[in-house]
Amino acid sequence: MELTRAVGENIKRIRKTKKLSMERLAAEAGVSRSMLGQIERGEANPSVGIVGKLASALKVPAEVLLENDDFVTFAEYRNVDTKPERMDGGKAVWRCNFPYDEATRIESCFLDLYISAHYRPELSVPGCLCYATVISGTVSLTAEGQTLQLNERDALRFAADQPYGFENMTNATARLVLVYQYLK
Repeated sequence: MELTRAVGENIKRIRKTKKLSMERLAAEAGVSRSMLGQIERGEANPSVGIVGKLASALKVPAEVLLENDDFVTFAEYRNVDTKPERMDGGKAVWRCNFPYDEATRIESCFLDLYISAHYRPELSVPGCLCYATVISGTVSLTAEGQTLQLNERDALRFAADQPYGFENMTNATARLVLVYQYLK
């Protein structure tokens, strides 16, 4: 669901739960009734200040108004619908299998490292964690000042907002699944 609409529906739901009229909530929050109506219908995108005023008047944390609970549990992404990204002279191939999802704050990808391939991505946003699982092969992972060798079915979690990289250590393709979790 679009965030503007989700904010409006959250405000309306909470207002009705607390048995407040639009007029009373608008007066307590210091916004016009017409503006409140536009926000509740998803027609207006409220500023951070207005969201804060409405949250205060409703006596709830502002993040409650920003919740978007229209989460769909069943989602399908086909390999043919994603475009691989080639790096390291084509020896490293990164392919997103689940794009970033705002509700879960997670995205995941496949990483194929051909013989002698290196993968050194740009730093992620602060607070991002990476969960790396080796599907096949052996890789060297450098993260958080340590270098570890990971074999097939090994997994490791590390901070992706610090320099890190993978290197294929075998004479065959190494395959990994990388899951990125963006913490609040």
